[in-house]
Formats: sequence, C-alpha cells, structure tokens
Amino acid sequence: MKRILFYFLFFTASYSFSQTDSGDIEAYLQSLITNMPGDSGNDYTAPTNANLTTWENAISAILSDDLTTARTEASAINYEIIEYTNTSLSPNKLFYILKEKTTQTNYWGTYIFSKNPDRNQLIIQSPHAAYDFNTGKEGIYILKRLNAKALFLNGTHRCNHATASTCDGTTSVCSDSSEAFKISDMAHNTNTVFQKTTEILFNSIANSVFIQLHGFTKKDTDPYVILSNGTNITPTTDYAAMIKTELLATDNTLTFKIAHIDTDWDRLRGFTNTQGRFINGSPNPCNTSATATSGRFIHVEQEKTKLRQDSAGWDKMNVALSNVFTTTLSIDEFSKKVFLTSKNPFKNHISLKANNMVKIEILNTLGKTIYKKNTTLNNVKINTKNFSAGVYFLKVYTKENSYTKKLIRE
Repeated sequence: MKRILFYFLFFTASYSFSQTDSGDIEAYLQSLITNMPGDSGNDYTAPTNANLTTWENAISAILSDDLTTARTEASAINYEIIEYTNTSLSPNKLFYILKEKTTQTNYWGTYIFSKNPDRNQLIIQSPHAAYDFNTGKEGIYILKRLNAKALFLNGTHRCNHATASTCDGTTSVCSDSSEAFKISDMAHNTNTVFQKTTEILFNSIANSVFIQLHGFTKKDTDPYVILSNGTNITPTTDYAAMIKTELLATDNTLTFKIAHIDTDWDRLRGFTNTQGRFINGSPNPCNTSATATSGRFIHVEQEKTKLRQDSAGWDKMNVALSNVFTTTLSIDEFSKKVFLTSKNPFKNHISLKANNMVKIEILNTLGKTIYKKNTTLNNVKINTKNFSAGVYFLKVYTKENSYTKKLIRE
C-alpha cells in the first residue's frame, strides 16, 4: 500500500512539475486575459527591486533556453513557465509561456516566447490587452501566424491601481478629467516587469523591433490609424511608413496619420510611452522625451471597426506585418542577397543584381510605392531621372524572401 501511494505521489508530482501543454495557443492565451481585473481594486502590485532582479534572471535564462534556471527564478515570484506546443498550425511550434500561477498576487502580465521563431527580431506588445478592445487578441493572432519572437500581455486594466505613476504625461481614461497615469498602466510606468522585459530584449536581440498595439475611439476628424515611432524624427529605416503602405494594400479605405510625417498632428502619438522612450535612447524614459529615434519602436493606434473588431481586422495587421517584417529584419541581410552596382546616394539610375528576383518596389518616406516592376531577370537598371532629392526605400522580392534598403537621391 505504501509503495502504491509512493508511486501515485511521484507521478503526480512529476506531472505537475512537467509544466507542458499543447493545443491551440490562440485559445489558450485568450483564456488567460478573459478574467483580467478591471479599472479598480488595486489588484496590481508594484515589483520591488529584488523582484525585478529575479525577473531579469528568469528572462535571461529563457533567452538562453535554460528552463531549469528560468523556472526556479520564476517560481520565486509566483510565476511558472509552460512549454506549450501549438498544434493548430502545421508545422507545430513550441512556445514558452511565462505566466503567473493560478492564485495570482502580482498581476504583472503574461509573456510568451517562441523557441524557434520565424521572425527572431519581431516583438509584439499589447500593454492594454483587454481594455483597448481586442488588442490582446490581435497580438495573440499575430504571434501565432507570424511566429514572432515574443508577445507581451499586461495583467490588469490600466486604471486598476489608485496610485499615480511618477512618469510624466496625463490621461482622461481613468476619470472625467486629465490626470497622471496609474502605476498599473504598463505603457507609462518604468517600474514594471513589462518595461524590464522590453529593456532585456532590446539589448539582447540585435535589430529587434517592437510593435505596440493600441486602440482608440475615433473622432470625426481622426484617421483610422495613427502610427508613430515615439518621436517626430524620421528614422533611417521607416517601418511606420512601410506598415502604412502594406495596410493600405489590405484595405484602401483606411486613412492614416504618421507622427514624424504629419508633424502638425498632436493626438495619440505615444511620445510619453516609456517603452518607446527607452528604445529611442532617452536617458530617463520615465520623465524625458527622446531626442532621437532608433526606428525600432512602432506605436499603433487603431480604430475599432476596421482593425480591432474581429479576426478579419486582425488579419489586415497580420498581413501588413508579414510583408514588412520578413523572416529576418537585419538590414545586413540586404547586402548578403542583393548587390547594388550603382552608387548610394544615387542620381539618374539604380542598378542591382540578385538571384531569383520576382519583384522590385521603391517607396518614398510616406510609404507610397512610386515604382514597381515584376521581373525574372537577375540584373535590373531603374531610371530615376524624375525622382526628387530625398530618402527612398528599395524593396527587392525574391522567390525566397524580401529585402529592404534605404537609398538617398542626391
């Protein structure tokens, strides 16, 4: 009898410790945000410095694929790591889901990492997953289909805690009047594991790009989409302009504002977003605006009916990001696959060589395609005599992938 009891306890403990699961990751993650605490209750708990150190150890161990260490660190702060095999798409993909244990005490959110991402440098963030309607579901939808490196989901409503964030900026979301953001608002507080994880991935993954999904109630004078890199400065690689171009290709009824292009636009630009400030090099992301841009943070504000309502809208963003962020985001990949035989800056022509080319596009800084050519040639010369002086983006499609490079017309 004792031996039977021993084996029962042994197998029960082993099963509990295994922390593995499988199925449809989309359904699994959606269930985690269904019961997210609302705009009151003070459920959210601010992490201590010791908590943040433990969290950093856990994230670093996940990135090193050291689950034993990661689980030990995570358990110390009431978190666990589920090895989740998504079987709803073929081939199956394995994800590490860092989530709080069933009895929650912190409400810091859920963080998902692909073990073998197709887009290693693409990180999706939904800092208001449930209460910027469907932005969490949208992020999950995109993670599953693009197999991005990571997805961040917050843990409570942004107004859940009564304490104000010490970071600058104001909002009227939590009351009828303008006031400071709350400490439970992941996009406006540096003392969070959301911020800490952003910092770790930004510093650990070369050329990583963070797409942060938001939603807003559209006024009559608003466009459907507001894009920003967190500043009013044009970056070397303008992902915001590229996303606009690709979104228009999915739905030509969409209208846009881009903060660094439409410089007179001053609404919902994300300039006080603490993740954006950090990624753009602010020395004090809590209280100091960035004075330069890395181009690696994209703040996406979306009206509800066209992009957030349901999976038809989510797929527009999914397709757009798929076309902008191919299986690699490294700018160096261009020179490995495409050889420019003309100078950059260019004048009257652009000449290039590449194997297995199928299409070439040139975009301006507004994200508008000003040249497009289907081709099966390996050598192409493009007449640019009528191009105005300025910045352009050359996008070369091959049978295997697509590659983008910034060019300048003298």
